[in-house]
Amino acid sequence: MKEIVRKLKKLKAKRVFIQFPEGLKLRIQEIVKELEKEGFEVILCLEPCFGACDVRDYEAKLLNCDAILHIGHEKFVNRTELPVVYWEYFIDAEACKILEKELEKLKDFKKIGLITSIQFVNLIPKVKEWLEKKGKEVYVHKVLQYPGQVLGCNIEAAKAIEEKVDCFLCISAGEFYAAGIVFSVKKPVLNLDLEKGEIRNLEEFKRKTEKIIEWNKALFKDCKKVGILISWKKGQMKENFFELKKRLEKEGKEVYVLAMDEITPEKIEGLKLDFLINLACP
Repeated sequence: MKEIVRKLKKLKAKRVFIQFPEGLKLRIQEIVKELEKEGFEVILCLEPCFGACDVRDYEAKLLNCDAILHIGHEKFVNRTELPVVYWEYFIDAEACKILEKELEKLKDFKKIGLITSIQFVNLIPKVKEWLEKKGKEVYVHKVLQYPGQVLGCNIEAAKAIEEKVDCFLCISAGEFYAAGIVFSVKKPVLNLDLEKGEIRNLEEFKRKTEKIIEWNKALFKDCKKVGILISWKKGQMKENFFELKKRLEKEGKEVYVLAMDEITPEKIEGLKLDFLINLACP
């Protein structure tokens, strides 16, 4: 917290707009009070924040804020209307206790690749040491800021070691990151879920989802009206959606580009569409 306060004061910020992930909701009011003691006016953004690609500088500027405090993520967006201070905010958890309980699920794998999100990179050395004591060979690769770190849209730390490992073990809260990796690698992906306190093999999830994907591809051939979903979140804006629209129209389809902040089913209700293509973050 001292370093964050120093950075904000260096920016001469008086009013601070805070974006934070859902998992920090129980702690966020304490953070606000600590910042207020340091003399800052604080506004909490209660809109969902799914990653560093989601910087709400436009909203912060409307509220006359001087800076944004983005908690739980590292820098991703290069250009913003206001200065952004990123607070990585590492979370400690009892990963090794879960491993002790669930070790049987790793019995068929000798060589294990470790991956995680930025919040849990501090657990990588502990888990690596624990697994090695159990006779496993453990591989960790650095692509982003920390060894083993992945994003929903950048899993190169996993791809780089795929040939060396028998499986991947993703340390996370929930299955967002593991679910993204499982479709990009051929090796099994297991998720060490810190919230549920269990390890789950995602191979069955992968098989079921691949069947759905193939079914959707078959449906797409006969569909007439298509919606292309895009988001205006700074880190998710793509320039190729009208190229895709033109290509689909050449195939005889009626195409609509649908823009929104957060993509949710209820926003699409009432539109007469046969098929949706999502170009924003899944």
